[in-house]
Amino acid sequence: MVAWLALWPAAISAKEVFRTPNNGNNLGVWRITNEPAIRHWANYHNTQCWSPDGRYLCYTRYAPHEGRYSDATDEVHLYDLLANQDRLVERGFNPRWAKSRNWLFYVRIAGTGATKRERTVEVRWLDLDTGATKTLAPGVELLGETTHDDRWLLGAKRFRKQDPEIITVRIALPGGAVEELREVAGGQWLPNPRHPVFFTRQDHKSEPFAATRWFYDLDGRNQRMAVPTLQQCHMSWIGNGEFLLLGNGLVRGRRWNEPFPSNVHTLASVSVGDISPCGRSGRYVCGDHNVADLRSGDGWHFIEPLSIICYPATVKDDSGIYDADPKGSPDGTKIGFVSNYDLKDGPLTFIESGSKTDRDVLRVRSTDGFPDKGSVVLRREVVGYQRKTKTTFEGLTRTLHGTLECPLKPGMAVTSFEARCLTDEQWRQLPGAQRPMQKSIGDDHPALLRQRQTDVYVAVIRKPDRPHLRMAGGEAQLIPGEEHYETAGYHLLREGRKLTEKPLRAGASVELQPGNYSAVAVEWSGLESEPSPPLRVERPAKLQVLADPPKEFLWTSDRWLEGRSVREIVHLHDGVIHREWHRNGVLVRRHDFNADGKAIRRQTFETGKLAQREYYDRDEKLMNREIFNAEGFITESIRYGEQGAGPIEAVHWWFDRGMPVKQISKEGEFVKQGDQWVALKGKAKRR
Repeated sequence: MVAWLALWPAAISAKEVFRTPNNGNNLGVWRITNEPAIRHWANYHNTQCWSPDGRYLCYTRYAPHEGRYSDATDEVHLYDLLANQDRLVERGFNPRWAKSRNWLFYVRIAGTGATKRERTVEVRWLDLDTGATKTLAPGVELLGETTHDDRWLLGAKRFRKQDPEIITVRIALPGGAVEELREVAGGQWLPNPRHPVFFTRQDHKSEPFAATRWFYDLDGRNQRMAVPTLQQCHMSWIGNGEFLLLGNGLVRGRRWNEPFPSNVHTLASVSVGDISPCGRSGRYVCGDHNVADLRSGDGWHFIEPLSIICYPATVKDDSGIYDADPKGSPDGTKIGFVSNYDLKDGPLTFIESGSKTDRDVLRVRSTDGFPDKGSVVLRREVVGYQRKTKTTFEGLTRTLHGTLECPLKPGMAVTSFEARCLTDEQWRQLPGAQRPMQKSIGDDHPALLRQRQTDVYVAVIRKPDRPHLRMAGGEAQLIPGEEHYETAGYHLLREGRKLTEKPLRAGASVELQPGNYSAVAVEWSGLESEPSPPLRVERPAKLQVLADPPKEFLWTSDRWLEGRSVREIVHLHDGVIHREWHRNGVLVRRHDFNADGKAIRRQTFETGKLAQREYYDRDEKLMNREIFNAEGFITESIRYGEQGAGPIEAVHWWFDRGMPVKQISKEGEFVKQGDQWVALKGKAKRR
């Protein structure tokens, strides 16, 4: 491995570490790239950028070459979190990881011709553990991911200006044989991480009960609808494969083996947009700025990416060139994303109050770091100001550069437009605006063309899980934490002092003398866990560092109270995480607790079957309620808002065995009539 790395091109840079005390609840942020004039992208929100062991992060760099932009100059990069080095793999795009091995696949453009007809594409395979490389599947231009068992890599051949233009294929691993799956419709080709199924995206936007996602078996057969247009949103698989996740609202999911019509389960009280897996266990889910912990249904705001392009009001928002596209690392300790704002040095504040009548003053928490005179950005609107005080921008000019006016709301992020743009020196070094910017903005708004491109960032959202020490049969055991895919080794402490210079790897053994010991898990990235609970060793013993917990070992135990009418599920490190109430031996109620002991998910049961599920936020506000029938189908789902002293219904859905049949919201009342979604009251006739 060391010899192979020596053959790589020289490392480009090490990550930059900083804090964002006014932007989210995180443990620090790492800037992986810092080239504001160059677009860097770590894959779409539902396509992984992290290697299976969390050591590497992949991304594509879209660089100009010889004074022009060309897809032949796109570069695949890897950032090695152990070496803290960014390295160019080679020119190509669509980097994709295998599910359980450090195999990286990507598309390489072969040939040096100036036109697309003079070039060919081929899939490349790089094994990071051995350094071996291989060329696979000439002619395959688009890639999905590998199947759950890493036996197949999904992708597509593309035949421009032909019908069909896209033909789905699967590439056998390791041989590379290509098999066409002509029955498959749609794109994206995302296999479930644990089960033999994949989904594709094929939008039918004018047909409410047509598919926007399909499920397929791995041979491309057995097509069934995963999600209809009526439930359209951003989607991804959860890390353990049990749910197809639905975003753009509270975290929800449809079970992997229950095609539509079936239940869409609310999984947390946290809302996300571009939903993504966060860890391989299925406990965590992330979005653009929030993380959900599905054990309790709670979550937190980890960062505001502040990535946006200010478009002219006449231009449809093209989010693809600035979306944060977050993805969680294998243990859910870090989230990789992109942003076109300088999250370290770019000024940031938030609106304190908005006034519809006073359009000359913008009241914010603080104006520190902003120029004395300049312009700020509110979502995609550029607002000029003539002067500032400590808490106001004054002398406002709305909708600068032809941008769309944004309604002002307390808590809205405010950034600097000047900080969003390239400097004169940076601009002069480019052959012009990148093609997506030029295409969407045009030449009539030159100031908007100078907006920065995206860089790759990582937010550290939690520490690694603590390991556990115990005595078993006269021998000491170091048991890995619940999530330990990214764990590179462990430091051993005696009486609170570190004994190990280098982390102990799984399989190691250490002689212990009497004393109090604890252990710390260490990731490839260098992140360390909190110490394990101490273990008292009374006499000399050997410590075995285990790769996985023993089969009989459990992280939780049951504690019965009140004559076995109340059962508490107690976590070895976290205390009480669930509480159940039983009557005559039958479950009637269950609460799931967050780290502060608040019941976020609350469920009631009738004759032992789930009858109602509610989610509350940390302030005890009711967020969502689902009602189940005796067969286990959700019959009603109600999303609550606030008005006055209590909750009010914001959106109310009715279902018949998983089929949406009615909805009432502020937009009106809609019902299913045949294959249409028809308004009974409200402005729209159908949707």
